[in-house]
Order: sequence, then structure tokens, then C-alpha cells
Amino acid sequence: MKRFLNQGSLMLLIAVSLPAADTARLENRRLRVEVDRADAAVRLLDKETGEAWALGAPRLVMQDKSTATIRPSGKVTERGGTVRYRTEQGIEFQLQLLANPPSVEYSFDKAPPNVAEVLLVDKGLALGPGVNNYYALPVRMGILLYPEGEKPYTRRLANYAGYSMAMLGVVKNGSALLTTWSDPYTTIVVDYAVEPRKNLSLSLSLQKSARSVRFEPLGRGGYVEIAKAYRPVARQRGYLKTLAEKMKENPGVARFFGAANFKPFAFVRNVPNTRWNQTDKERLNINFTFEECADLAEHFARDLGIDRALLVLNGWINGGYDNRHPDVLPAAPEIGGDRGLMECSRRVHALGPGWVFGLHDNYQDFYRDAPSWNEDYIMKNPDGSLRQGGVWAGGQAYLICSRKSVELASRPQNVPRVKELFKPDLYFSDTIFASPLYECFDPKHPMTWVDDLHYKTQLCIYLRKEVGLFGSEEGREWGVAHSDYFEGLMSHKTRWQQQRPNDDIIVPLFEIVYGDAIPMYTHQSDRPRIDAPNYVLDHVLYAEMPVYDFGTHRYWTGTQQPQRQRGVDESRTVFARGDRFSDRRDQFIKNTYEVLSPLGRVTALLPMTDHRFLTPDRKVESTRFGTDVNITVNYGEADYATPRAVLPQYGFIVESPTLIAFYARSYRGLKYDDPALFVLRSMDDRPLVSSRKVRIYHGFGGNQVEFRGKVLKVDREQVISGAEQ
Repeated sequence: MKRFLNQGSLMLLIAVSLPAADTARLENRRLRVEVDRADAAVRLLDKETGEAWALGAPRLVMQDKSTATIRPSGKVTERGGTVRYRTEQGIEFQLQLLANPPSVEYSFDKAPPNVAEVLLVDKGLALGPGVNNYYALPVRMGILLYPEGEKPYTRRLANYAGYSMAMLGVVKNGSALLTTWSDPYTTIVVDYAVEPRKNLSLSLSLQKSARSVRFEPLGRGGYVEIAKAYRPVARQRGYLKTLAEKMKENPGVARFFGAANFKPFAFVRNVPNTRWNQTDKERLNINFTFEECADLAEHFARDLGIDRALLVLNGWINGGYDNRHPDVLPAAPEIGGDRGLMECSRRVHALGPGWVFGLHDNYQDFYRDAPSWNEDYIMKNPDGSLRQGGVWAGGQAYLICSRKSVELASRPQNVPRVKELFKPDLYFSDTIFASPLYECFDPKHPMTWVDDLHYKTQLCIYLRKEVGLFGSEEGREWGVAHSDYFEGLMSHKTRWQQQRPNDDIIVPLFEIVYGDAIPMYTHQSDRPRIDAPNYVLDHVLYAEMPVYDFGTHRYWTGTQQPQRQRGVDESRTVFARGDRFSDRRDQFIKNTYEVLSPLGRVTALLPMTDHRFLTPDRKVESTRFGTDVNITVNYGEADYATPRAVLPQYGFIVESPTLIAFYARSYRGLKYDDPALFVLRSMDDRPLVSSRKVRIYHGFGGNQVEFRGKVLKVDREQVISGAEQ
């Protein structure tokens, strides 16, 4: 027995004396990184939480689609805060410890020509089921992926098309990890397996010029903390430029704060034999003349009291919407020509600085029937053929190489002449941020994805400099600093045209990073019908302004009722209630504008600082802007009680020092048999408790509201001045 114990003690002594594994190690106050000397597997440790992150070993994907595992060839060295090793394929990998913020840079030098991809992370960062285990991915606005579901899948996000920001987050047992990169040739691949157990894993594929990825453990946190941690990275890269900073260069940026987007499709010409026109004859569709566009703006300003708005004309160009680009002039004669558009511009400008006059153009699509058609401007495929774009109203479009786009836009007959004739305040150039990055194989103007990003940025800079205010479709982080608004990104939250099943958990990653840097609208075709209360809640929650739906011609005169407003679900016409207007579309616009525009003005310069799901079914959400603007919305069927209000389905409450808005069943102890919509707004920027001018808007429902300890009766609206108080 004694001999056995002595042998056991000897074995224990040997075990303690040997290292736990043959690893190279780097360490600082926040993290530890270990590299296995045998197979190059990498492991990170968050020293604050004790959570370990297994990145695994890199893997190579060859040009012939075969794969090769990585094995260090020779020594794995540790020197000066860096671990290095070279592989049998001659690639040197290195991990460098960084101090501020504590993180590790994982990189490699140039791969040989027969290597197509380097999987720097190969099905690593794995997660099993758990409420605090998920990936936070920058798909458009942002999504969470949990290791749940009964079907396996793979999602591949690439090239600033699959992702809107060059980052992702991983949360494991409540510990957060931020992962970032700078080269668009970096692809995220997510794999979900159900057998032998439910498991999420992640790969990072680096191709061509992509060389490195950075990992930053954040301690305890979730997707909100991940997005906040990315803000300084975005600023360092030159992507984050706040609206406050933009206003120093161009005070006109403030015209977007609380500005509704009215975008009439004035004139559309559909060429035959396309999905838009399946007949053999050309079809013309006139929705507005230029005179009627001006009438529309005057109607909204004078009849509805809309004091901040964009009027951006679609289909003003020669040939109509999505036709004959880039030869836009003269303005469409079918709806008034140059003279008509000049007069429209004059009348909109006469409404005051709150109204922004804009024009919709396009410098990505070239049509064969354009008078200046020239194949030299078109991107080429590897075989030398022309790169086709979409088939739109004007037929088959071809993609302009972005190296040539400024050349086209700056021709005397393009933006300079448009600016001279029509004096737009704003220029919208279609598709810039909606399209993926492209490669061009024309030897006269070759282009990589990195080049495409650069030249698209140059187009943004040119248009913004020439006209003053600029925006484009969808939204990507590289466009934030060079644009004044995005049109389309909010359609992720509204789930417009969602191609996947409606099971993605949408979260405001992009809003938290860039919400105080760029206004975000929905797509021009994503407009709320009067029975779209969820659309309204989406915009209240994110404090963004809508692209409104309205009729054609002079619809408010009651002479026509468009087809698209038929089949209304009356149970959902919550925000179209009221007796101010005979056309319920106008009532809907009025009610929602009275909430959203003041909210947009209050939050414009404030970052979103928090977002939460308040119920297990995620039907109630809250956000915070800055430190004291708090918003709660209820999508669910059951009432939801906040400390001061009870919210019915589609209810919301906005509370801040200068603005209170709610659709509620009760507020501050005052109960409503008929849930009420109220907006209480300080008109002198003082807190409501001390403001000397407060405007109260009552949309519908019970007509009493508590204010400063008194119950006031407000039938429509009331301004309380200092004397009355």
C-alpha cells in the first residue's frame, strides 16, 4: 500500500511539473491567447469572465476546391507580444497582442496562387443551446442567431452585401466577443447542426487581399455592448461621422431631423416583354405631372401642417423612371418638361427651409437606348462580356464600372446642368449601397472589390459636394460619412420583402453604431398602408421617419381612390383614426407625423444607447437614446404595463424631458375607455415641467390628459403659453 502511494505521489509530481499542453502563450490584463504548437489551434481566454473561446486551427481551400489542414513547419515563436509560425505551404501566420483596447490581431502573409481561401476560423467559436448563447450578425440592421431550430442550415455573408458592417459579435454564457476586419474580401459563414446535438459554429473566410481579423473580449455583455464597442473602431476607420460633426460642415443636414419622406413616382415608361410589362406594347403610366407634384407638397404643408419633409421626385427624367440612364435631360415632356420641373422646384422652395426638394437619379445602370450608350463605360465579366444588371422599367440595364461613374455624372449635360436648371437641395443616386461590391475585368478600367468601394465613395463625395445633400438606397457603413440619409435599411425592421421566413430576430446593431450619424428610411416602395400599425411602432422604436404612402394626382380632392387602399383590415387601422380629414391616408399621415417628427428632432443627435426585449415572446421592445429618452412599444395582443402607462396592442410610450407621446389605455393614473393618442411637446426646448410654451396634440380616443398635476381636456390640439401656466 505504501509503495502504491509513493508511485501515485511521483506521478502527481510529474504531472504538475509538465505544462498542461505544448502551447505558445500571450497574455495581458484582459485576455490570454494560446496556440497549439502541433496543430496551430487557437484559444482565447477572457480573464474577466473566465470564458474560453475556441477559434480552432486555420484551414486552406484550394483553387480546385480541395482543402488542406494547417500544420506549423518548424518552430512556433513567441517574441515581443507576437506568436509566429510558418506552414508547410509557406504561409506565415501571426497573433499579435494589442493593449488598447485589449485584443488580438490574427493575420497571415500572402497565400500562394493555388490557395483560394484561408479559413482563419474554421467552424470555431461554437455555441450550444442557451438563452445567453448567440451570434450578433450585421445583416442589414442586425440579427441574432441562436443555436435553436430543427433544420440544419448554412448562411454565407460576404462583401458588404451579406453584411452592412465589417464586424460580428459572439455571446457565450453572457460573455461577449467583438470580431472585426477591414477588407471586404472577408466572408462570414455560419453553420447550424442538429446532430448529434444542436450547435452553431462560425468560419471566417479570407480571400485575395484580406489578411487579418481582430478579436476583442468585452467581459460581461450582449449585442448592445458589442455594438457600442464597435463605435470607436468605426470612427478609427473613418466610417463614423456624427450628424453633429456633419452639421459643422453643412448646417443643412439638420433639415433631415424629423423630416417625412414624400416620394412621388411621377412618370413610368415600361418597355414591352419584361416582368413589368408582359405585353408587346410600350406602356406609359403618369401618376403626377410636375404641377401636381408641387400641389402635393403644398397640400401636405398647408392642409396637414407638415413643416419638415423631403419631396424627392421619381420618374422626372427623360423617358421616365429607370429609363435611358444616364441621359436624364430634358426632363420628361409628358409631365411638364424642363419648364414644369423648374416651376415645381420654385414652388417647393417657397414652402420654406423645412421642405427639401430632391431628384432621384442613377449612375450604376446604363441602358442601350440611351443616346450616349458606350460599352467602354460598362463593367466586363472575366470572359470580356458586358456585366448585366437588372431588368427594370426601361428593360435590360448594364452596370457602369464605378471607376467611370463620376466621369458620367460630371458631364456638362448631367449633374451640372440639372443643378443649374432645377436647383435641387438633395440628390438621390440609386443602388449605390444596395448593390454588392463588384470586380471589373476590362483591361482599360480593372477593378477589385476594394477599388469598387473606393470609387463608389468618390461618386458619393462628388454628388454631395455638387448638390449639398445626398442619399442612396439601402445603407452600408462605408457610406455613412459621405451621405446624409439612407433609404431602405429601415425596411429590414419592417420586414418588407423578406426572402427568408420571418424567424430572424432583428436587433438595432446598425442603429446603435450609426444612428446619430445618418437618418435611415425604408425603401421607396415600402410605404405604410393605413392598416400597418407595426410599421408605425417600428419607426417609433428606432426614432426614424417614414416614407409615406399617398394617392396619385390630386387624390385629396376625393375624385379617386387608388386600388392599393382597397382590402383594408379595419382592425388594424389604429393610427388612421380621427375626424380631421376625409381621406384616411391623410389622417394616418397627420397622426403619425405628430408623433414621429418631434421624436426625430429630439433624438437626431443622440446615439441609441440601449435596446431590450421585455417579454419572452419578444412582442414588447424598448430603446433608449442618450440618457433620458425612453421608448416602449407593444406589438403583442396582451396589454403591457410600464411604470406610467398601460399599452394595448400597438401601444407605445415615449418619455423624455421635452417630449411625451403615447397611445395608451392609461397614462399617469388616468384611464381611457377608448385608448388615446397624445403628444405633449415643449416648443421652447425647455423641459416640459418648466417650458413656457407647450403644444398638446390629441389624435383620437379619450380627450383628457394629465399635465403638471392637472387633468386637461384637449379635443384636437392646444398650445399652453406661459400666461396660461
